[in-house]
Amino acid sequence: MSQDFKDQVLREAGYRCAVPTCRSILSADSAHLVESEEGKGDSAENLVAICPRCFAQFQEGVIARDSLYGWKLTLASLTKAFDAITVDELLFLATPVAATLRISGDGVLKFSRLIASGLVTFSVFAQNGALILYHVGFTQKGADLVNAWMRGDRQAIIEYFGVTPD
Repeated sequence: MSQDFKDQVLREAGYRCAVPTCRSILSADSAHLVESEEGKGDSAENLVAICPRCFAQFQEGVIARDSLYGWKLTLASLTKAFDAITVDELLFLATPVAATLRISGDGVLKFSRLIASGLVTFSVFAQNGALILYHVGFTQKGADLVNAWMRGDRQAIIEYFGVTPD
């Protein structure tokens, strides 16, 4: 497998494990979506970046191949629309701490690409004189995407992005 393919796959995943509940930092691991002997071979389109722990879970059958497809599709789509930081911010909003997050207007700007895309919205949480605090959270569209991504629900991700399956 060429280093160019590996680098492309790692860049696509932001040098992190493609499993959204893991996101461990990676340097060079990947898995084939379709095994080489099944006809796809070594190509960036047929590789997904996953850490050794998640790869072991995949080999043990804990992680389904369909989930790998779903995660690959999600990352391939999101990284064409957003930079790696924005993708991480999208996942951050799915964490429990994000539900209690209150931020200033400058903080809202951090999420501006996600807000403009319709995945995230914001609202005034509290105002004390000139100080205004906001809450940032998912729109229904954003919640649907992130929930499907977290579950590795290939069919829901395909429907979300409106693509035809391989």
